Amino acid sequence: MKASRTYITSRLAAVFALLLVLASCGKDKDFIIDEGTGVKGSSSGDRKEFIEKRRVVLFYESGFNDLTGYLDSDVNRELTQSTMPGKGRNEDVLLVYSKLMNGSSAAPVKSYLKRYYKDKSGALVIDTLMTLDEKTMACSPETMRTVLGFVKSAFPAKGYGLIFSSHGSGWLPDGYFFSPSKFEKAHAGELLSAPAMNQPSPRALWPDVPESDLRDDPYYGMTRSIGIEEAPSDGCFERKEMSTAEFASGIPFHLDYILFDMCFSAGIEVFYALKDKADYIGGSAAEVLAAGMFDYTKITDYLFKTPEADLEGLFRAGFQMYMDQSGVSQSSTVMLARTSGLDALAATCRRLFEKYRTDIRHLNYRGVQPYYRYSTDRHYFFDLEDIFIRANASAEDLEELRAALDGCTVYKAATPVFMDSFTFRTYSGLSSYLPCAGTELLNKYYMEESWNKATELLK
Repeated sequence: MKASRTYITSRLAAVFALLLVLASCGKDKDFIIDEGTGVKGSSSGDRKEFIEKRRVVLFYESGFNDLTGYLDSDVNRELTQSTMPGKGRNEDVLLVYSKLMNGSSAAPVKSYLKRYYKDKSGALVIDTLMTLDEKTMACSPETMRTVLGFVKSAFPAKGYGLIFSSHGSGWLPDGYFFSPSKFEKAHAGELLSAPAMNQPSPRALWPDVPESDLRDDPYYGMTRSIGIEEAPSDGCFERKEMSTAEFASGIPFHLDYILFDMCFSAGIEVFYALKDKADYIGGSAAEVLAAGMFDYTKITDYLFKTPEADLEGLFRAGFQMYMDQSGVSQSSTVMLARTSGLDALAATCRRLFEKYRTDIRHLNYRGVQPYYRYSTDRHYFFDLEDIFIRANASAEDLEELRAALDGCTVYKAATPVFMDSFTFRTYSGLSSYLPCAGTELLNKYYMEESWNKATELLK
């Protein structure tokens, strides 16, 4: 695999000099070649280890779905208007991996990893670095590992950031959010072998499992509903999603940050599953409108800001973009967390889940701050803090919880109303599953989440 553009310069004298240096240095790892004008070899008396200063940002678009037009606009219309790095050895690196439909056609397509930069004249250049065949799914941990592995080997850098864009359904198992009733019926047999849980049957309390799929939602297509991709199978299309564990397995090295531009991504289950993969994680506890969370025309001004990426500034600007709207379009929730505080939050929640287990078990979920719209009635995302408030936690315990939340919160914000469906009386920035609002089958899947293993919300 190689770039689609190659520049060849004949510098005979420089090549001859290089051969002489190579002969003397052999495999000396301290030998350094400057990618600038000409070729320079370090002398034997002052050789120093090369210190990486550049940063790499990868936009990863799993967009072979109804978001194709929006994701294409994010990168090929808006991102190209932002500040572009150059191509020099010490310049920052801007990369985009995308799998998008060809217009409205659902025909299989290839996917590409491309580098965006400006040449010496200031003109935009887009180099294709990698081409993956039509059978390759972007919404796959194997593909993520392939792309990120290539990025790491091809571009040694001071740090790496990932912006992931697609549909999303938080921690929920593959296909559940799109059609809960269909999933429940297809997987009902799994309960026969499920271990007994210290939890009464939720369906006996709140027996409503939505029968409809998302296409019956009047706002379907307006939101970016971990990644969803439509894959051809026997003449029809299947929806594929990654679990939190699969997404984590798709990241082969530690990142500076992971930013999600997709719905329901700021769930505590998602953040905790990825806590060892990045220093910072950002996303939305509720849905994200199809236009996206960020102003892509200015996004590199924040990501390549010296000396460190201004992630808080990026999220503030993205939130203000929605505050400047009106009506249904003034809808946004944002959360930027430092992962170093998530273990302390888990320890606090583990103690409080045990102390208030009976109260939480019998909560009327309709009274807990939601992050889902009542029009869809997909009641799987609730405010983490409000769960304890509604469970009548003491003032001292709530103070401890809020201190733990503050310990992992860099920035959070929510518009007063979300899509004409609900207002915010409590906003911690993080959503959580509530077993009494779920089903026995969902509870079975939830017990496998790393967050539940750490906190024992269900046991």
